[in-house]
Amino acid sequence: MKSGFVAVVGKPNTGKSTLINALAGRKVSIVSEKPQTTRFKLRGILNRPEAQIIFVDTPGFHQARDALGTFLNSQVAGTLKEVDLVLFLVDGSREITDEDRNLAAEIKKSGLPCLLAVTKKDL
Repeated sequence: MKSGFVAVVGKPNTGKSTLINALAGRKVSIVSEKPQTTRFKLRGILNRPEAQIIFVDTPGFHQARDALGTFLNSQVAGTLKEVDLVLFLVDGSREITDEDRNLAAEIKKSGLPCLLAVTKKDL
């Protein structure tokens, strides 16, 4: 069986945890409207007969203003060193920001293949 690791990244509250829970078919991550709810990498596993995909839920990437923010961003950066693919979520109900651009630059710097998914477009 083939397997691979996918980092699910984006700003806070882009739907990363909600997506991982849906893909894993169970509650893996806490979902909240409060930013920075996810503080450590969490894994949700999708099993199929032909493959196993391990999705890694990451804290929201943001402009760090304190030690906690720096730590959370380091969790994202560290995850990019451990995965095979990046799924970059962007909130379609909001404008693209410098935080989105900064995260895109980090992903590009990693050299990993990346898929872009627009979330909340229906809002």
